Amino acid sequence: MTEATSPSALDALLATLRVDGDVATGHIDDGWMQGRTAYGGISSAVALAGAMALHPTEAPLRYAQISFVGPVGGDCTVNTRVLRQSKSSLFIDAGVSSDQGFGTAAVFAFSGERASHLDHNRLTMPEAPDPETLQPVPEHKARPSFTRHFDMRPTTGPRFAWKSDVGEYLTWVRFVDQPACHPAVQLLALGDALPPAAMALFTEFGPISSMNWTVNMLGGTPTTDDGWWLLSAKTGYARGGVSVQDMMLWNRAGEPVLSGSQAIAIYA
Repeated sequence: MTEATSPSALDALLATLRVDGDVATGHIDDGWMQGRTAYGGISSAVALAGAMALHPTEAPLRYAQISFVGPVGGDCTVNTRVLRQSKSSLFIDAGVSSDQGFGTAAVFAFSGERASHLDHNRLTMPEAPDPETLQPVPEHKARPSFTRHFDMRPTTGPRFAWKSDVGEYLTWVRFVDQPACHPAVQLLALGDALPPAAMALFTEFGPISSMNWTVNMLGGTPTTDDGWWLLSAKTGYARGGVSVQDMMLWNRAGEPVLSGSQAIAIYA
């Protein structure tokens, strides 16, 4: 296979997914790991891709509630259950397990657009330099393996460990090799790529672990120019070893595409 036709790393991973009766199986390779578990965005994407393979629907993804229960990686299995299907929506429960046990729990909601008298957008994209004017995150021995699948351009400068007095990251991100898979799967794989925002305030290093991720998809057909998405993560509370943060993703045109929130366990 020539370089021009080689699949992206994400497409190559998704190509391992196989429907086997009422489950889907696949393999998360070492390139998507962070420590002893897979990066949360990729286990979320695998859960979604498995759910969509087992329960095809033309309705777009609107909502995801994901819990990172335990480590996952290597050969994995996606088990699903339809929670409710109506004329307007489909709710699917999906769980990802591997040799390490149960790893990721997710609920996905699919629903089309509806006519409404309400129409407003107050999720304005903050001012940010164009990604082409910014330097990518440099190689570093402490950089998790999965981050090498992304071209990341912090607006605060080309440092590996971004610092921020307000505990916020604002970073342009795109895949190094643009995948061809479903846009919603792409966004889950990319949307959690930033470090937890509380790390910007660290005065001493310690382990962290994402506990959950709530995702609201703000449109049915997310698109952007040149693969770039602007990701924001901002911590609003950190106490007792838990931080909570708000998350946003805009496309290159400044349109809000994804909003979310996350809780992170901090061992420092």
